Amino acid sequence: MKFTPIEDAGKIMTTHAERKETRLVARTSTEIQKIIQRAADYSGATLSQFLIESAMDKARNVIERTETLHLSMAGADALFAVLENPPKASKKLLKAVQGYKDTMNAHNH
Repeated sequence: MKFTPIEDAGKIMTTHAERKETRLVARTSTEIQKIIQRAADYSGATLSQFLIESAMDKARNVIERTETLHLSMAGADALFAVLENPPKASKKLLKAVQGYKDTMNAHNH
């Protein structure tokens, strides 16, 4: 089972009609530039398009790995069981909540 707070990072990609306001700059060796340019040529993209698409793919992957919770069915069942029937708050938790409320009230007045 998969839970994720991000909808679709692909919606972030700009179209040719949109105004581009930011420049990304990277320094690299001539050899790396040639390899990336060759791959861009093979894919039919400009170097800039290829770099942005590649960076966005990597960014989406990192975001998904970081923000997505993967659970087994047993884990999902256990999570939903606790959410549906939460345990009674302990005295320690209630004391912590009251301390938090007191601190917040002191800062707000």
